[in-house]
Amino acid sequence: MEQSGNEYERFIERNATWNLVVNLLDVTFYSLAMSFIFGATMLTLYASYLTDSALLIGLVPMVQSLGFYLPQLLLSRQAERLPVKKWMVARVTLVERLPYSWLALLILLVPDMQPGLAYGILLFSLALGTGAGGLGAPAWKAMISKVIPANRRGFLFGVSSALGSVLGLGGAYLSRQLLATYAYPRTFAYSFGLCFIFQLASYGSLMLTREPPRQPEAKSVSARDYWRRLPKVLKLNPNFTRYLVARGLIVMGTMATAFYVIYARARFGVPDEFAAELTMAALLSQAVFTPLMGVVSDRKGLKWLLEFSTVLQLAAMVLVLLAPAQAWLYVVFMLVYASTAGMTIIGMVMSMEFSVPEDVPTFTALEGTLIALPTMLAPVAGGWLVDHAALPGAAALGGGGYQVMFVVAALFSLAGWAAMHWWVREPRHEAVGVGISGAE
Repeated sequence: MEQSGNEYERFIERNATWNLVVNLLDVTFYSLAMSFIFGATMLTLYASYLTDSALLIGLVPMVQSLGFYLPQLLLSRQAERLPVKKWMVARVTLVERLPYSWLALLILLVPDMQPGLAYGILLFSLALGTGAGGLGAPAWKAMISKVIPANRRGFLFGVSSALGSVLGLGGAYLSRQLLATYAYPRTFAYSFGLCFIFQLASYGSLMLTREPPRQPEAKSVSARDYWRRLPKVLKLNPNFTRYLVARGLIVMGTMATAFYVIYARARFGVPDEFAAELTMAALLSQAVFTPLMGVVSDRKGLKWLLEFSTVLQLAAMVLVLLAPAQAWLYVVFMLVYASTAGMTIIGMVMSMEFSVPEDVPTFTALEGTLIALPTMLAPVAGGWLVDHAALPGAAALGGGGYQVMFVVAALFSLAGWAAMHWWVREPRHEAVGVGISGAE
């Protein structure tokens, strides 16, 4: 039964600490789970055993990103209309977690699988898992915007990501031991299995959220009208649209992320366990920077956080171009994942800043769907540059077009920072955006 306005607010206030804790545990366990298959190290390394093509290796993060961002509009309208978002999240995100279990089992049961088939199964599994996560994202963010006050969201995602990173250091150390102890592919089976176990712990914590029912104040619109009005939402919210353009440029600058480990192996001949050591450096950086960035963003705003994160991203690419030895890669990864810590908070919270809670699914889905294009293009473009844009003498510097790719990525990052700094206004200082109901 729906509560009155005062009862609703009292329920939110009474359960605020509970909801903060259980959702903190959800994100913490999820972050820990993903440390076992860290995208820029473990997944990239696994893919490199299945194919020699940098372009195909770049498809792995592309499929993950595309799977998450592209489907978000499909259920956003339904999510807006639900008085309780939690049960949609429960159904969809269970599917998000299942593919990691069968990847572990398949690798254990069929260790000699033909590499092309194993690569195809990997892509399909990642697409299904991240696609389910993308379908549930608008409802999940709408739920969070209901039960977590705006001035505690940065704290929630900052601290939970930091705790996940601290625990993930243990996970990365375990991954290193697995890589050093077991031969390919058994070590990756264990990594996928551990990922699945802790994702189940994340799911259990999520299900403890206490969300009161609340009917949206705006009238429902048909599916046809909803899709017809989406372009007008962008037109009526120019600051949001400018933010999407600037963030798209910044996302293109992340094309280098999937290739740092492969570059280190080509340039410096590092062993496989070095990938797990880089994961530890990345998680240590996230553990330190994520809570700091979460707290500071609650005070200074998310626009500032995105600009600062972009500067760190740019600094990492400059440093890797100058790196004379593999030890420099530790610092590079710490910079990259300090930047990623800020970007993660942005991805979780920014769309909430532009809208009221009932419009969050639409703004979330618009952001996710439109950011999907640069997210999809970035790693593929990076892989193409590595394969086809080699400079004279590149063989002595790791082979391929890594240097060209790093420079192009840095230029995109610089352009994105400039657009965000001079073109986008801090949304907290702007009027609340116009949603679907106002875009008639």
